[in-house]
Amino acid sequence: MKFRHIMVPYDGSDHAKNALQYAKDLMDTCPEARISVVHAVPSSYVGTDRMGTEGALDGVPYGMLDYEEYQGVVQHVLDEAKKRVTENLGDTLAGLGDRADVVAVAGASPADALARFAEEHDCDLIVMGRRGLGAIRGMLGSVSFGVLRATDIPVLTVK
Repeated sequence: MKFRHIMVPYDGSDHAKNALQYAKDLMDTCPEARISVVHAVPSSYVGTDRMGTEGALDGVPYGMLDYEEYQGVVQHVLDEAKKRVTENLGDTLAGLGDRADVVAVAGASPADALARFAEEHDCDLIVMGRRGLGAIRGMLGSVSFGVLRATDIPVLTVK
């Protein structure tokens, strides 16, 4: 089967790193395929106390922000998450050029955000770690289980 767009949810866990390597190996058999490494940020994490910026928004409750300011807060958190993931990946995506991108998304839950990204970006395969950071040993992780339930796109879990 030829794949056009493979999504790899990434949280830095060993399983996520193995999934990314598996997806890269799949790309060798599909020269036209591209890969999106996607880091999901739960909406509950998007808070002004976690922004790490100096200025007027520090400590301001959401209700005090107008829509544009709130969008700025969310975008800042996503930009920082993307930066951290890109740094963590190092040269892992080297050689793939414009066939690979790193994306950070926010959602009510990581599983919902990942499923939404896959649907909206016409992914035809999701390759993800079976368990992420903090998962209970021996069980399918809650995020991987949530993605399996939330989408009709084929999901390949990797240890």
